Amino acid sequence: MNAHPLALAGALLAALASSAWGQASNTAPTRSFTSEWVCSNGRTVLVNAHPRRPREVSHVTYFGNRVALKPTGPAKDGRHVSADGKVVWQYQGNEGQLSFEGLLAEPVTCTRNTTSTKK
Repeated sequence: MNAHPLALAGALLAALASSAWGQASNTAPTRSFTSEWVCSNGRTVLVNAHPRRPREVSHVTYFGNRVALKPTGPAKDGRHVSADGKVVWQYQGNEGQLSFEGLLAEPVTCTRNTTSTKK
């Protein structure tokens, strides 16, 4: 019995599409690396950093301004500074301090929001 080549190709594509392409290759839930911090002035700071890669660039968002920060010093210090030196974020545990030249007259103390439902 000889099958038509196009029929075989169509059957093969249908089989591949239903198995390999029908499912995502990474089915792990998406995780957010953004933490929310409530500051002493009532404002919120969003810190986006990978918890297991403390030497990578992180981002801080304050009052609608997102700034890239590079870690400085030992990782345990939790100190991150912007390229121009105008923004400094330093934390240890659930306490942090933000200095933001041009937006803050003096550094503000912040506490990690552990009750956030942000995903």
